Amino acid sequence: MAGRPRFSFPSRRGQTDPWFRVGSLDVTTTVLVTALCVISLFVWSANAEAWSHTALIASEVRSGQLWRLFTWPITNSLAGNQAIWNVVAIALFWYFGKEVENQIGRAKFAWTLTSIALISGLAATALNVNLWSIHQFEVALFVVFVAQHPKAPFFFGIPAWIIAVVFVGIEILQYNADGAYELIVVLLISIVTAVWAVRSFGMLNELHWLPPIKLGGGKPKPAKRKPVKGARGGSAGAVVIDGGWPTTPTYTPMHDQAEVDRILDKIAVVGMDGLTTDEKKRLNEASKRLRKKGN
Repeated sequence: MAGRPRFSFPSRRGQTDPWFRVGSLDVTTTVLVTALCVISLFVWSANAEAWSHTALIASEVRSGQLWRLFTWPITNSLAGNQAIWNVVAIALFWYFGKEVENQIGRAKFAWTLTSIALISGLAATALNVNLWSIHQFEVALFVVFVAQHPKAPFFFGIPAWIIAVVFVGIEILQYNADGAYELIVVLLISIVTAVWAVRSFGMLNELHWLPPIKLGGGKPKPAKRKPVKGARGGSAGAVVIDGGWPTTPTYTPMHDQAEVDRILDKIAVVGMDGLTTDEKKRLNEASKRLRKKGN
């Protein structure tokens, strides 16, 4: 049917590919969570009671409604004088979220967000604090972005780390003025969880003092090679790899071009100084291979 949006899965499933596509829209973890936050605004406007069933209400969690530990970040509203800031928080989550997701991939980023929601939610429940809004995620991911690019220039050329210190400092001072000391604890737990999670997933390698958490199973089993019998029962000379793909990466022009484009997009945001040593090396190697293919 003409004009009908198409739903599809990407043909290749690299870590930077989306979960699926709707038409030309790549639905990544960041896009999915952002969309749920926007939907929650409409739910709040239409039925505030239905909206409240996904917020973290400490007493309700203790009574057994455990799903609230995971759904509170996507529960956003336009109530009170904070309406515009809630919209800004959703926009900033999308911006910094996609930058972090580009670094660690959709699945690991989903696990990072789940970890922040669960650990911060448990802390809030223990402290008898009610939570909703993507704001905690937004602040935590901003700190992660700055930790990865501490010298990236922000407003008037001010280094990112100074902006982060001021931003988080203002947040803490505001909670302190309101007497919401428990929210200061929850905010700091969200930040620490986010930093530790992405460190364990391969980011923030400069933070040598912070040991990454070992995630996943042990070492992969070596690949076994099985001979393929020919038509007469003998060996055809070919082998079938059983137990995984070869560890040596196979580079294709499409793979190299995607890698170069991703790193160039990052340079446009944080500048050349914002790249890690490994990213500079990969950019140089991929560019050389592309030039050889063009000759």
